Amino acid sequence: MLRTGWLLIGGVTVLWAGAAAAEVGMRALAFTDPADGGTARAVVWYPTDAPETPVRRGPFTFQVAEGAPVAEGRHALVILSHGSGGSAFGHADTAMALARRGYVVAAVHHRGNAFDDDRDAGTERMWRKRPAQLSAALDHVLADPDLAGRVDGDRIGALGFSAGGYTVLVAAGGVAELGRIADHCRTPPAGERFCHLGNEETQARVATRDPRIRAAVLTAPVGVPFSKDGLAGVTIPIRLYRAERDEQIAATQVEGVRDRLPTPPEYEVVRDAGHFSFLMPVPAAIAAEVGPPAQDPPGFDRAAFHERLNTEIADFFDRALAIGRQGR
Repeated sequence: MLRTGWLLIGGVTVLWAGAAAAEVGMRALAFTDPADGGTARAVVWYPTDAPETPVRRGPFTFQVAEGAPVAEGRHALVILSHGSGGSAFGHADTAMALARRGYVVAAVHHRGNAFDDDRDAGTERMWRKRPAQLSAALDHVLADPDLAGRVDGDRIGALGFSAGGYTVLVAAGGVAELGRIADHCRTPPAGERFCHLGNEETQARVATRDPRIRAAVLTAPVGVPFSKDGLAGVTIPIRLYRAERDEQIAATQVEGVRDRLPTPPEYEVVRDAGHFSFLMPVPAAIAAEVGPPAQDPPGFDRAAFHERLNTEIADFFDRALAIGRQGR
């Protein structure tokens, strides 16, 4: 599986700010993991009228209004799933950009497959638990007394990176055949690192559709568990990204998702990007310590790419969830 546990390592402070159309609030939530009743976590970003202040999380400082009330109105929701071994903060810049556009964004911290608890990596448990955790987090957000009245339950999207892309596809109606992973990894494409940490032999199937999800963005998704029949139930609008120089997920995995979906997705190959280019930019001061998740192919500008990516993702959800923007 893919390790993205760099986000809470080191001691460097990074100030995340931007030209704001709205202030951004942030709060942490705890919810019950449906797998074993343990405590799982999520981080929520949202528009607010409260002033932003610097808030430290690990080595990072976010310019947010921590714990502030959500701005008036009913806001579309995006539920976010990080990659294997990653963190709820892995896509914080994208979450904050969406919040500035009026979205509530809930990022699941996948218990058992995160940087601080990766005991399930490569096992059937990992693939089975992730979609259930996503839906449980969504349940919690929609029932939370401080959020429920501010979320439009008819306008819910999902965003997934790598193993998070797999997670979102299952939630969107896909049926994963886990035996396809081991079959694929017996003769993986040259240069693909997806299989390097091993995958448990299993013939299990995972089908945990969440009908509340109406649109999805997938970035470098794990696609090999899905056959054409397995994706037949994914009928929501999809925007799909592939990194041209992805060293973790072979092009065939992403192209397989593209070609097997019953309705062609919006599809983009990001020229010169690597697998981890979809993670938020890493400051140069800690890039060497972070290792591969901080690295991009030579000449690729991750910060410039994210300015475009974050706008494209927000524009897609506006279209797919039928959100009007005056003056645009």
